[in-house]
Amino acid sequence: MDDALPSLRAVDVRCRYPPGTVDVVDLDELALGPGATGLVGVNGAGKTTLLLTLAGACRPQHGTVTLDGADLYGRERRELVGRIGLMPQSLDLPGELRVADALSYVSWLRGVPRRVAGPRERELLETVGLGPRRHERVRRLSGGMRRRLVLASALVTEPAVLLLDEPTTGLDPEQRAGLRALLLDLPAATVTVLSSHVMEDVERMTARIVVLDEGRVLHHGDTTAFVAERGGPERSPELAFLATLARGRA
Repeated sequence: MDDALPSLRAVDVRCRYPPGTVDVVDLDELALGPGATGLVGVNGAGKTTLLLTLAGACRPQHGTVTLDGADLYGRERRELVGRIGLMPQSLDLPGELRVADALSYVSWLRGVPRRVAGPRERELLETVGLGPRRHERVRRLSGGMRRRLVLASALVTEPAVLLLDEPTTGLDPEQRAGLRALLLDLPAATVTVLSSHVMEDVERMTARIVVLDEGRVLHHGDTTAFVAERGGPERSPELAFLATLARGRA
């Protein structure tokens, strides 16, 4: 991999919450480079915990996470976390704030300089389709609109790493198509990880796929090859996923 491109790596990472219980994440090594990677697994597979760990928000009990070779939980943590955008499944923003003000609040929290925050926020609201609703209060947004506001919030820092936890939840087909277009428009060097239960979205939006089960990586490779080789005659991404689970649990 080109040294000039961002690289996110987890080595010998173990996460268990609370301490003393079974491992939620149990990784030997996971290396992620530029482009979009899908993260799939059944409920409880450890996807959200892994994303939080890769975002610098959930310190593992064992192992290291590095961004461009620097320890994400070391002395440079503040600077490194500033290069990462996280779209959680939910983000509690004050309902009385107007949409534009809510995004400005996130920009302030993330330390975006004021001189660039305003233009960037306006562009992001247009990108996620919330420009016409910039003056509407957050509490009046639908679930899908809130998801789009959370996505815009993850992009305010123009992150080198973008981590998306179930980004298509609550989106209609048109909005999902818009999200796919947005991902395609990201800089080629952006390391993007997209967690989803919708295998069709993963197949369309990602170049590589990681199958996680009980915190362990069962498969990491090219998405197209994964579907072609494991999806049966129908080349079904769902069948490829189920076949991988069965093989990993055998």
